[in-house]
Amino acid sequence: MRISAATYFKLGLLAVGLLTGCGKIGEPLPPIKRTPLGVEELRVTQEGAKLVLRFPLVRSQQTRRIERIDVYRLVEASRDPAGLPPDVFAARAQVIAAIPGDQIPVDRSTVTYVDPLEAKTLRRGARYRYALRVVNMSGAATDLSNYALIEPLANVAAPPAELTATQEERQVVITWKAPAVNFDGTAPANLAGYNIYRRTAGIDTPPLRLNNRLLKDPLFRDQSFQFGTSYEYRVHAVSPPPGAPPAGTDGGAGSFGIESEESRPLIHSARDTFPPTPPAAVTVASINRLVSLFWPLNTEPDVAGYNIYRAEEVDGRLTDWQRLNPQLQASGSWRDDRVSAGRTYHYRITAIDRLGNESQPSVVVSETVNQ
Repeated sequence: MRISAATYFKLGLLAVGLLTGCGKIGEPLPPIKRTPLGVEELRVTQEGAKLVLRFPLVRSQQTRRIERIDVYRLVEASRDPAGLPPDVFAARAQVIAAIPGDQIPVDRSTVTYVDPLEAKTLRRGARYRYALRVVNMSGAATDLSNYALIEPLANVAAPPAELTATQEERQVVITWKAPAVNFDGTAPANLAGYNIYRRTAGIDTPPLRLNNRLLKDPLFRDQSFQFGTSYEYRVHAVSPPPGAPPAGTDGGAGSFGIESEESRPLIHSARDTFPPTPPAAVTVASINRLVSLFWPLNTEPDVAGYNIYRAEEVDGRLTDWQRLNPQLQASGSWRDDRVSAGRTYHYRITAIDRLGNESQPSVVVSETVNQ
């Protein structure tokens, strides 16, 4: 039986339609009306056992008319071509979430969506392709956003644990326990190093990464703190993806590798309990039945003043030392006019900082009042 050319053409169209629909999830959707508000800078990163999508949404009057943002996901082989026509993607992808418009924050420009990973179902060699569509209150939708592609890593290290902080005068020493396993339960931990983040406690701001290079040891010395401030610290373990260059060769965010989920937060209040150094090189002299004391000012910037103590027995009890100044002495000198000629007096000086921490006393100096 002979088949006409028209019949061949119809059969060809049918074959193309079947190939295009291969792998499609759900029934075909009706044509979508378009709206000009869209997303063009979708990004995806892996944080431990979750894939985090982030995208900016320009603040405008249109933003208030958003009904939802549909999140599309296609799991494909990593060897598949990176380029994919939008209509083919829309036919094969699955809508995994719809972000309601009333949940899109109006006080910030970046929207975040978290897609959890299941270690049992995560296939090696799989690539996750995401895209978004914004739908307005009339049901009109934008074109698909740009694609965000990622090949999730199954053996990402578990987060560090047991963060501790030790306050020193010039630094806060943060230590933690290294992870022993990965989030998929395998061991040992696929560990290249650590990143540490800090923000002011109680303030919902993005944390700042403190390390410029990947930390190799479970320890960090924070020397940029300020006394009187409470901080929240978090640490991420970092796992190198297969074939990645040596960690720390690029200074960009996330360039060190794939971060684990964040550790439990450590809240630390930086309190100044450290006294100044004792005044040094105290000198004493007596003239005209007066005793004068002189000393160089301390170099610490938080020293508020000095106390001057006097005793008549150098080896007497602590309670025998009488403070002569009713208020802190700001200058490096003191004149004692409550003395008697011919008697010997002993003096020592302490420094006081703005929080009231008092130094150890200086070396005792002694002077006999001249006649």
